[in-house]
Amino acid sequence: MYIMKNIKLLILIIAVSAILQACSTGQSALRRGDYYLATKQAVSRLRSNPDSEKAMATLLKSYPMALDYYRKQIDRVGASKSDNKYISIVEMYTKLNELADEISRCPAALDAVKPVVYFDDQLQKANTLAIAEQYNNGVRLLKKNTIPDAREALKKFEWVQERNPGYADLEKKLKEAENMATLKIVIEPLPYMGDVYRENVSRFYHNFFSDISKNNRKRFVRYFQPDEAEKFDIRPHHVVKMQFVDFSVGNIFEKESTTEYTSDSLVVGQYKDADGVTHDVMGVVKAKATVHKRNIVSRGILDVKIIDYYTKKVLENKRFPGEYTWRNNWAEYNGDERALPADVKKMVNEKKRVPPPPQELFVLFSDPLGSEAASLVKSYYQKW
Repeated sequence: MYIMKNIKLLILIIAVSAILQACSTGQSALRRGDYYLATKQAVSRLRSNPDSEKAMATLLKSYPMALDYYRKQIDRVGASKSDNKYISIVEMYTKLNELADEISRCPAALDAVKPVVYFDDQLQKANTLAIAEQYNNGVRLLKKNTIPDAREALKKFEWVQERNPGYADLEKKLKEAENMATLKIVIEPLPYMGDVYRENVSRFYHNFFSDISKNNRKRFVRYFQPDEAEKFDIRPHHVVKMQFVDFSVGNIFEKESTTEYTSDSLVVGQYKDADGVTHDVMGVVKAKATVHKRNIVSRGILDVKIIDYYTKKVLENKRFPGEYTWRNNWAEYNGDERALPADVKKMVNEKKRVPPPPQELFVLFSDPLGSEAASLVKSYYQKW
């Protein structure tokens, strides 16, 4: 049994080694017809092991096949009516030059492969044609006047920029494509809620806008305030509307209760016996406490809508309920404090306090809702 296990393990090791060797020498890639990868792997193997017969055999087959394959592909694509034929040709000539570089930097490969072919002139000509091709494709896409097409156009203009930054009016086209590719969202102010809350509502809006703007990680999503959109004559794609519904601040709930408390086995006095020794007198202590509980509740629901500016369709709608309770508990008592339970003793040390003004209560109840609403909006536009 032990011998059989070792034999199986040895067979597995040999099989794995054979597979890894085949991969590293390019044989597997060659069998799949990937002549480019087969050539690169074979050359890489020859750099580390110039005497590798398998790598050399692969290289002598794969490189001529790569030359033949890509030449035929270049002729075929060049004769086609594809809008992207020259960029495809650039990619193929680039691959052929990469293979020539790989072979030229490996002495063992360079000695064996004759000739090593570079396509510099052909690549330069194809690159010039591809720049014009991709620029014109970008212009055509921009004329479709849609966000997806504008984003594709931008990719083509950026490709041109990498190769010829000063081409035609490229800078203008880049800005035009970026602008058209960007989803523009106007965040509308909240409706008027009275003079008392004017500053609070304004603060709420600006905190919300700051949150979604500063934490925006999407290149093609931009938020605007209405005055900014008007100033730059921006027609938004979406509008975000918010308002508080069922809104109330400062609802007072008060409760007063009086309770008598007793506690026994406590020292209530002392006496001295005939020998002058002091003794504690144990007994029952009593106290009467009046507990006051005052809660001031502020609550409301924040309604958030994301609306398509052109169709007026509601794309997303969610309501966030919120509540904040300000509490003031205090107590008064008569009698022996030792009879009071711990929680009442704590309230005895408290006093009746003046509650916060309505504006502060509004902030305390509304701030968490603003954070939830901002999370909703940021999450919605992640897909854009």
